[in-house]
Parts: sequence; C-alpha cells; structure tokens
Amino acid sequence: MNYCIPIVDYSNRFLVTSPNLIDLLCYPRFSVPDYTTKIKNLFSLNIKCVILEGDTILYNNNILGKGCEGLVLKVEDFKNEIMALKVKRTDSCRFSMKPEFDFYKLANMHNIGPKAHSCTVDFLLMEFIDGFSIENWFSNTKLDEYLIKSVVINILNQCFVLDKINLDHGQLNRLYNHIIISPDGSNCTIIDFESASTSRKVSNLTSAFQGLFFKGTIAKRINKFVDYENKKNECLELLKEYKRNTSRESFDSLMSLI
Repeated sequence: MNYCIPIVDYSNRFLVTSPNLIDLLCYPRFSVPDYTTKIKNLFSLNIKCVILEGDTILYNNNILGKGCEGLVLKVEDFKNEIMALKVKRTDSCRFSMKPEFDFYKLANMHNIGPKAHSCTVDFLLMEFIDGFSIENWFSNTKLDEYLIKSVVINILNQCFVLDKINLDHGQLNRLYNHIIISPDGSNCTIIDFESASTSRKVSNLTSAFQGLFFKGTIAKRINKFVDYENKKNECLELLKEYKRNTSRESFDSLMSLI
C-alpha cells in the first residue's frame, strides 16, 4: 500500500514529480517511458503541483473526474493559478489530446465550455470551473420555478449555439457528467468534448431536452416543481420540427413552452 507524503503537513498538494501521483499520471498501466514523457510535458505546461480534490475517488485519491479516455485533475501552475488538467489514459484509443483541444477552442469562440489554454499529446490544460455536477446541483439545491427555468434556458441556449455551429458534443444524452452549475445557478458550463464531432448530424439540444424533461433523475426533480409532462406530446412535435429545421424560429417555439 502506498502512503501519501504531503509537501507540507495536512496538504493535499503534491509536486508533479511526487511518487504519490504516478498511478494517476500513468493510469491504468505504468511504464517508465510514458511517465518520463509526461513529467517533461507537465513542466512544459508550467504545472507545479496537483491538488487532490474532487468528487471522484481513484486509488483513495480525490480527483475531479474519470472517463473512458482520461482523468481530470485540479492543478496549480508556477504563477499560483488554479486550472484543470485532463490526462490521457494509457489505454486510450486516442492518439493525442489535440482534437479535443480544437473542439474546446471552437466552443470557446462562442463563450461555451471552460477556456482551453494549451495541450500536448497527453494533456489538455483548461480553466477550472468551480461548481457542482448538474445531478448534484438539482439534488442539493433549494429549487423554485424561476431558478429551474433560468438554468434550463441557459443550458438549452448553449445547446442551440452548438447546433448552429455544427459542433455535436456527443454525450449530452448523459447530462450528469457533462454540465457543471455554479452554486447559485447563474452559470452553467458544458464540459468534456472528447466525443465531439463537426462531421456528424448535431443533436445537442434534442439530447439535452430529453434529459432535462423526460428521462432520468434530473427530469424527475424538475417535474416536481414544473410539470412539463403534460406538455410532452407538444414538446416532442416541436423537437421533430427542430430536427428538420434547426432555426431560431423552431428554437423559440420550444422555448415558448418553458
């Protein structure tokens, strides 16, 4: 068993060269060449330390997230700025983090997603977004009709913009992992563009709409306060029209029901 040796007593900050981070930087399989390359890349990105915080637990460490292609860690650079670092898994089928970086940059041009700073083959460095996953936010926030509508409209507006620029997120049918909401609900941030594409038919709004109103725990929570179930047939008809004609007019027709 490996015991964590903090930089200072009771600290959850570890220098990037700390042996306590090896299993995270080289998850799930360690190799010396891979580790050596990653340490060099971390210094090239000016990353000083990793802060073990987050809701996901891996090897008894708290991290920001874990997916099929990478881990997300909270990091601090040599200017003491806090950022999020996505680490490509050693078993990832992706060759580089560059495609996801490019998708983030495209979304960033329209004020969507955390700001992407830089990338290497193994790392994607981006803005750290403080908040809760959408599922945790809806489960733990004192909700009212106004707050729900404000958050829903914020999310759907972003989805409409993604549809219009032909950037399909690819995973908004599973909202709980892909949207972070600030504690007061004023900011909603779509994250994780690793499965994004500009070559397939977009379905951002239709996927998010289903998850918000008709399927899963978030929809159940929303419908306790605002009953959209009685508008389901009308919504589905408008969604079909939106899929046929992704226009401002069809989008506004959907929004009029909210």
